[in-house]
Amino acid sequence: MRVFYFNLKSRKYVTTVCFLIYIYLLLSVSFLGESIFFPTRLYGHYVDISHNLIPFATIGNYLLNFQSYNFDTWFYNTFGNIVAFIPLGILLPLIFDKIRRITQVIFISFMVSLIIEITQYVSHLGVSDVDDIILNTMGGILGFMILCLIKREALFN
Repeated sequence: MRVFYFNLKSRKYVTTVCFLIYIYLLLSVSFLGESIFFPTRLYGHYVDISHNLIPFATIGNYLLNFQSYNFDTWFYNTFGNIVAFIPLGILLPLIFDKIRRITQVIFISFMVSLIIEITQYVSHLGVSDVDDIILNTMGGILGFMILCLIKREALFN
C-alpha cells in the first residue's frame, strides 16, 4: 500500500513539473516569440502591432481566404492556438483535485488566454486578437475532453 502512495505522489510531482515547463513555454511563445514559427521579439523583430477586437474576424478570414496565406501562417494562427492550450486542459485537472468539471477548465482557459491577450495588447509583445481567446479556450476544452477519454479508457481496461 505504501508503494502505491509513493507512485501517486511521484506522478503528481512529475505532472507539476510538466505543468511548470508548459507554462514557461506558453509564456515564451506568447511574449518573446521564441518558437520555430517566428523570430524572437526581444531582439527588435516586433510583429505588426495591429490588433483584432472583433470576434471571429481573424478566424473567418483565415478559413475563407486560406489560399491567400502562407501555410505556416495559416496553420499556426488557426490550429496553433488550439494546440497550445490542449495541455492546459489536460494538466489542470491532474494537478488540482478541485478542478473536475469542464466549466472550470473553460473558465481558467478563458482567463489565462484573456490575461495573455491583454498583456500583448499593452506591451506590444505579440498581436492581441480576440479570436485567439476563442481558439485557446477551445484548446482547453479539447484537452479536458482528451483527458476524460483517457480516464474512461483506463476504467474499462
